[in-house]
Amino acid sequence: MVETKVKTIYLADTNTLFGFALWKPISLKFNEPFWAEMSNALARGDWVLLDVVVDEVLYDADLVNWCKEQKKKGLITKIDNKIRERGIEINNMYPMIDPISFKSEADTYLIAFAEAHQLGIFSRENGKTNKDIDGNNLYKIPNVCGFLSPKIKSINKPKSFLKSIGFN
Repeated sequence: MVETKVKTIYLADTNTLFGFALWKPISLKFNEPFWAEMSNALARGDWVLLDVVVDEVLYDADLVNWCKEQKKKGLITKIDNKIRERGIEINNMYPMIDPISFKSEADTYLIAFAEAHQLGIFSRENGKTNKDIDGNNLYKIPNVCGFLSPKIKSINKPKSFLKSIGFN
């Protein structure tokens, strides 16, 4: 009997896009092949970029423009109300969203989408929890992915993500 390995498709967290934009600046001609392959892999369905992630990209003009191009091509996946509702449920069980800054709001939707579609999540977050103003835990993506049943695969290494979408 031959075992076939199931390929995990990953959602990308906003922090991963910022990291790539920092280390592979989009405006440098030298990096054009990298960003073209990111787009190609997105078009092939090798990874998924959610609208709630794109909405968090505000300050890096090159990255904002790259995201706009992906949106024009129809490559950004929109979440629906069912995913939003599940994201709220997840946040109620495992608080992630900072009640003052509302940071990490997209994280709950990433997890809900991954859970609904059996996807993994690529995030640079580690499992270290933060505290809110009242001293309550604010969980990170890797924590919550591990708490849910079935567990959601979460990776934080760019090399693993890039290999999974076809970079060698």
